[in-house]
Amino acid sequence: MNTLTISLKNIRKNLSFYALYLFSAAFVITVFFAFLSFSMDDIIVEKISSDGRVESMCRTVSIFLMAFVIFYMTYSNRFFLRRRTEELGIYALLGYRRTSILALLCCENVFLCTGALLLGLFFGSCLHRGIVLAVTALLDLNVDPSGIPFFCPRAAAYTAGFLLVVILLLSASNASVLLRTSLIGLVRCRKKAEKKMKFHRLPAVAGLAMTGAGYLLALDILRGEDSIWITSGFYLTGMITLSLVVCGTVLFISAFLPFLLNRERKDEDRFYTPSRIILIPGFIYRIRSGARTLIMLSLLSAAALTVSSVMALSLYYPVAALSRITPSEIEFRVTEEDEISEARSLVMQYTSDPGETSFLETDIYTVSSGSPGEYLPAEYSLGTTDAASKSSGNLRDPGFKCISVSSHRALLKAQGREKAAEQVPALKDNECILIKYEPNRDGSSEAGRTYSLQVGSEEIAVTVKETSMENSVSFANSVGTLIVSDDLFREIDNSALPCRRILSVNGNGVRDNEQLYSALNHFLEGSPYLQGHSHRQRELLSVNSSTFLLIGFLVVLFFIASGSILYFNNLTAVSDNKNDYRILWKMGYSRKRIRRIIRRQVLVFFAIPFLFGLLDCIFASLVYKNALMQNLLGNSLLLYLPVLLAVLMTGVIYLIYWLITVHACCRAVFTDSGTGRT
Repeated sequence: MNTLTISLKNIRKNLSFYALYLFSAAFVITVFFAFLSFSMDDIIVEKISSDGRVESMCRTVSIFLMAFVIFYMTYSNRFFLRRRTEELGIYALLGYRRTSILALLCCENVFLCTGALLLGLFFGSCLHRGIVLAVTALLDLNVDPSGIPFFCPRAAAYTAGFLLVVILLLSASNASVLLRTSLIGLVRCRKKAEKKMKFHRLPAVAGLAMTGAGYLLALDILRGEDSIWITSGFYLTGMITLSLVVCGTVLFISAFLPFLLNRERKDEDRFYTPSRIILIPGFIYRIRSGARTLIMLSLLSAAALTVSSVMALSLYYPVAALSRITPSEIEFRVTEEDEISEARSLVMQYTSDPGETSFLETDIYTVSSGSPGEYLPAEYSLGTTDAASKSSGNLRDPGFKCISVSSHRALLKAQGREKAAEQVPALKDNECILIKYEPNRDGSSEAGRTYSLQVGSEEIAVTVKETSMENSVSFANSVGTLIVSDDLFREIDNSALPCRRILSVNGNGVRDNEQLYSALNHFLEGSPYLQGHSHRQRELLSVNSSTFLLIGFLVVLFFIASGSILYFNNLTAVSDNKNDYRILWKMGYSRKRIRRIIRRQVLVFFAIPFLFGLLDCIFASLVYKNALMQNLLGNSLLLYLPVLLAVLMTGVIYLIYWLITVHACCRAVFTDSGTGRT
C-alpha cells in the first residue's frame, strides 16, 4: 500500500478528527483570500483612497496576516502531530523509515490544505462580495457591484502560492520533530507536557504586584493635568505600563495562580468534595505544565479585545461627537445678503419637501471682556498672549462670542433637540450660560463666576448660572458661545459691536442631501465656514471605514487562532487523560458528574485568557479615551458602549468555542474509553 493510499484512508476513517483542522484552516484561508481580493480590487480601492493610504495599509496588514496564518497553521500542525505520535511510532516499529512517515504527513497536509483552499476560495469570494456591497452602500460609492468579478484569479493564485510555502514550512517542522525524536519518544510523546515552571513565593507576589501596579498606573490617567501620563510623558508612561502588565501577567499565571490553587487544596473542608478533589490537582498540573500556552493565549486575547474595542471606540466617538462639532444639517457664515436668498433657492431646488425645512439666521456678537485673560476659560479667549502673537501684532483682547437665549432655544428645537431646549433655564439680565468646548480636566466648574462685558462705554457684569456642553452653533463658527438674556442681547445689538451672521438650515428635506451640500459648497466657493452634519458623517465613514475594515481582518484572525488553540489544547489534555476518567467511572462517578468536571476544567482555561484580556482591554480603552481623544461628549459611561459591544461579541465567540470544545472533549472521553458510548 503506497503513501498516498494510506494518507487518504487515514483522512477518510478519521474524518471527525481532521474536521476541525480542515474547517478552521478553511476559515483562516477564507479571511485571507477575502482580504487579498479586496486589496486587489482596483475599482473599490481607487474609490475609497485617493492618496495611496489604503494601498499602503493593505501591504502592512498583509504582512501581519501572512505571519498570523503561518503561526496558526504551525500550531495546529503541531497539535495533530502530537495527537498522532503513538500511531507514527507504530509505523516506525513496523519498519517504516522516517522519510516514509514524513512523506505520509506531507501528503495528508497537502490533501487537507487543498480542501481548505477550495473551501476558502469559495467562501472567501462570497465574503469579498459581501464586503464590496457593504462598503458601497455605507459610503454611497458610485460603483456597480455587478461589474466586479465574483472570483479574483490573481488573489487565488497568490493564496495558492502562499499556501504552498506554508505546506513546505509544515513539512520542515515535521521533519525537525521526527529527526529529533527517538522511537520510544514517538510512542511516549503524548505523555510529555510542557516543561514545568517551578513555584516560588517571590515571583507570585511580584506577579500580583506588577499587574496591580500596571492597572493603577492606567487609572492614574483620570487625574487629569496632575496625572503621571501628563507630567512624565505619554509614551514613557505607556511603555512602563505595558511592561508591568505583560510581566505581571506572565508571573501571575505561572506563579500566583498555582499558589492560590495550592492554598485551596490545603483547605480540607473545601477540597474534599467529589469534584474539587479531581479539579484542583488537575488545574495545578495544567497551569504549571501549560503556563506558556496560557500566557500566550492571555496576551493574544488581550490584543484581540483591545484592538477591537479601540477600533469600535474610534469609529463611534467621532460620529457621536458630530452632534457638537456641527449640530445643524447645514450651517454657513453669511458675508453677503444675497447669499441667504440664494441658499433658500438652492434648498427649494434640491429638496422634495421644502415646507419641512427651517431657516434660522443667528447674529453672533464679539464682546470684549474686562476680566483678566487668564481668568477666562481657554475657549473664550478671543486673542492670545504668547510672545509670537505679541511680536506680530496679532493680539486681541480676551472676550466672548454672544448669542441670545431665545436664538439658542430656537436652534436646539430646529436641530431636533427638544429635551435640551426645554432644559435651557430662563436668564436674568445679569446671568449667562457658559458653553464649554470640553469639561475641565480637574472636574471644576465656572458656575457662579462673574465676568465683565464691555458693551459700548459701559462695563456689564454677568454671572454664570450654569455651564453646558449643548452648543447650538458649530465649532467652525464659534468654539465657545456665551448665552445671554434677550434684553442684554438687545443692548449688545445696539452697541455697534463686531457681528457675524450665520444661517442654519435643518429639517428632513436637507438631511443626507449630498447634492444640496455640494451645490452650496460650489456657490460659497469652498468656504471653511460651511458645515454639514450629514456631510461630515459621510466624510468620517469614508475616511475611516477602510482602515477599520483592514484592521478587522486581523481581529477576526486573532479570535479564530485563540479559540482554536484553546480547543486543541483542551482536547489534547482530556484525550491524554482518558484513563483517569475511566477510573472515575469505575469508582462510581456518573456520566453527568464527569461531564460537569470536564465542563469546569475547560471553562477555567477559557476564562483565564478571556478575563485577563477583558481587564487589559478595559484599562487600555480607558487610557486611549482619556489621553488620545478629545473629551467633547463629557464623561458619560454611554461613551464606552462600543467597548461593551466589542466585549460582548468576544464573549459570544468564546462561548461558542467553549461549547464546541466541551462537546468534543466529552465525546473523546465517552467514546471507547470504558465509560460508555455517546
